[in-house]
This record gives sequence, C-alpha cells and structure tokens, in this order.
Amino acid sequence: MITLDKGKLKKEYKIEKFLDHSTIVRRFLELGLTVGQKVKVVATSLQKKVFLIEVRGYLLSIRTSLLEKVVVSQ
Repeated sequence: MITLDKGKLKKEYKIEKFLDHSTIVRRFLELGLTVGQKVKVVATSLQKKVFLIEVRGYLLSIRTSLLEKVVVSQ
C-alpha cells in the first residue's frame, strides 16, 4: 500500500484508509473520497505540488500535502 501522492499517472487505485481523522478527511468524504472508492491520477503539476485526480466521474485538484493522508492499493 502507498499514499496517493506516490501514485503513477493514468493508474487507478482503491482507497484503503486515511492516516488522519481531521476536518480534511471529513472534507474528502464530502467530495466522494471514501474507503473502497476507486480513484485515478490524471495529471500532476510540474513540481508535483498539485495532483488532478478523477473520482466518481469528477476531476478534483488536490495538493500533495493532503494526498499524503490517503492510503491506496492497486
């Protein structure tokens, strides 16, 4: 298992758990990032500070520091 910020481009992952239980995780749940949900890394910024991910048909732009809290498997 890896964190989502280490994910490869154009690859699909399954969310396993969250490493933090703060308000950020609650916001992830509101956006559709739930345990068991499949997510796909679509693109990254040049310095890999922002990721564009696809979840439930939506595209979300999320900072790398926040994706470090999402544990995924292939």
